[in-house]
Amino acid sequence: MKILHVSAANSTAGAGIACVKLHEALLNKNVESKILFLNEQPKEIEHVSFYENTKLKKIKRILLTFADRVLLKFYIKKKREIFSPGIFGIDLSTNSEVQNADIIHLHWINHAFVDIKNLPKLNKPIVWTMHDCWVFTGGCHYFLSCENFKSNCGNCQVLNSGKQNDLSRYVFNRKKKYYPNTKIQYVAISSWMKGQAKSGSLLKKESIEVVPSGIDCNIYYFGYDFELREKLNIKMHDTVVLIGAQHLNTPFKGVQLSIDAINKYNEKKLKVITFGGGKIVLSNPIHEVINYGFVSSAVEMAKLYSIADVFLCTSVAEGFGMTVAEAQCCGTPAIAFEETGPSDIINHKITGYLAKFRDIDDIVNGLDYCLNNKFDKKSIAIDSEKKFSIKNCAIKYSSIYNQILSEK
Repeated sequence: MKILHVSAANSTAGAGIACVKLHEALLNKNVESKILFLNEQPKEIEHVSFYENTKLKKIKRILLTFADRVLLKFYIKKKREIFSPGIFGIDLSTNSEVQNADIIHLHWINHAFVDIKNLPKLNKPIVWTMHDCWVFTGGCHYFLSCENFKSNCGNCQVLNSGKQNDLSRYVFNRKKKYYPNTKIQYVAISSWMKGQAKSGSLLKKESIEVVPSGIDCNIYYFGYDFELREKLNIKMHDTVVLIGAQHLNTPFKGVQLSIDAINKYNEKKLKVITFGGGKIVLSNPIHEVINYGFVSSAVEMAKLYSIADVFLCTSVAEGFGMTVAEAQCCGTPAIAFEETGPSDIINHKITGYLAKFRDIDDIVNGLDYCLNNKFDKKSIAIDSEKKFSIKNCAIKYSSIYNQILSEK
């Protein structure tokens, strides 16, 4: 069984990290797994190649990316949210790694890496993991409050086009044309994402499996010491709330909702630790903020989760919630919104709290509940490992691969 993972997201980005972890877990199960990345990786990974291995290929890909992005210049009122047309891309059918594989596993294919028009030319069964919503929309990666993908896109809220026949409708119709020409097994990383994909007109009749993004439970586990508490001058009686994202000011991460809730919370004095790019400022003077910045290693991240009394994630568009799952694997209760990806992760009032969507008062209720109840942190970690361990996720994917090959 020869599996080739294809990803434009590299080993430092969310989808790329998930791809690498799955690849390494499959190798540990003696599955012949390889990765084809778009460009060279910043760290050494076994059995990895990259498309841009010559200057000519790099120039070609840059020109294709430019052509794809120049289309957005016509939308001068476009919002900051990411939008990928995906109209231009590379034909990978002649790539030797593609030709030798039994199954092509697509992860994140934007940046003009894969043109969906060329998928049938691969002449291979395809597994496509939806790390975000792009697969079933007209180009946005998170649709937020828009439901146009349920019909035919158009009048895109991200493009702010004000027209039905805009770029989003063209991209949507293009997917509608080419998807049926290829044998694809779609995989959602949460039940929420599967439900959203099924509610859209593109994938409503397609088979969609659910496999979460796996966690390395050799790193994220219950039992770290509290050396980091001393380093940050956090006393044992201090109450710690952890907030984080790669970039704290990214709109769909909803960090402002966390800030608003903490400003309203007055039951206890909080030490609020943030990680990632950017800083937060609170108006409530009883709370203290420690902006920790970017975290350099997974072990350091696990230690941060472990010293927190609760992890607060108020993302309004979360396909899975990797940070929530990592926190739970460390035994830390978490708060997130119901009807988002983390609703697969948090067992309401048992391992954390699921607040009503965008409801600041209910986030405050969640803080009050989580900070005034004693959780069995070891049980949270054990239960989370069973559900989200990358080893178990690799078993699920192996089952999907075997089913595909048996049908073939």
